Amino acid sequence: EHGSRCSSGLAINTACAMFTLTTCETATSWVVFAIFVISSLIFLFRNSAADSTYDGGAKSQRYRLVTSSITIIAATFYFFMAQGYGVATVANKEFWWLRYLDWLITTPLLLLDLALIAGIDVWDTFALLVADVLMITVGFVAGNPDYGHTWECFAVSMAFFLLTLYIIGEGMLEHADDPNTSEDKERLMKTLLWLTVLIWCTYPLYFVLEYSNMLNNSSTNHRCTLVLLYGLSDVVAKAVFGFILLMNDDLLHVAMPTGVGEQIPMVTYN
Repeated sequence: EHGSRCSSGLAINTACAMFTLTTCETATSWVVFAIFVISSLIFLFRNSAADSTYDGGAKSQRYRLVTSSITIIAATFYFFMAQGYGVATVANKEFWWLRYLDWLITTPLLLLDLALIAGIDVWDTFALLVADVLMITVGFVAGNPDYGHTWECFAVSMAFFLLTLYIIGEGMLEHADDPNTSEDKERLMKTLLWLTVLIWCTYPLYFVLEYSNMLNNSSTNHRCTLVLLYGLSDVVAKAVFGFILLMNDDLLHVAMPTGVGEQIPMVTYN
């Protein structure tokens, strides 16, 4: 079988690293790729007059840079996954290991966006990003069926997951409930926070469905369902998140409080 010849654990033979996906898996991955490309172009070229006429323009450019980077990176990974790269058969299960590398890069950027809005302290932001990276890394090990410690590693990953949500939730809600925070900004912050929390909670749910064999990915239909579910969550967590964040430039001009944002210099070129 193609997968068994091309993988032993995660030691994938580069000569046959392209995995043969089903038509549904391929089509779904290409659609998600296209959504991320279109979103990236909108984020990059949606330049408002505020960027050049208001002092807050440089601040909103930080959000544009981080947010467009998220969708560009996601598009790059989906480009390869749509062609079967980064997918392997391990212990008779289809393992999309490149998906974890995508999350390892994009989720810290998503959290950085939220930290910039809330002005979370630099060291709290550092702890937040470390917890996130550990969550994804241990989750990657849990997702590798060849390792044999799926649920133990899943439990550890979930501990880091809860720690990540606690740090970002406490920081954002504290700033949102500050009397000096405008109602519009408070609404934006809480919308982004709860969107992130709810969508991120779908990923461990999909993991449980897959690895408890309720969605056994040896079935063609179940494999397609999993790709659809992960793709939908990725689009909402990254593209929809970006549109909500960047749809109001005026809010971005005032959404950079003192904190991590003020301690990260914005480089400009004349």
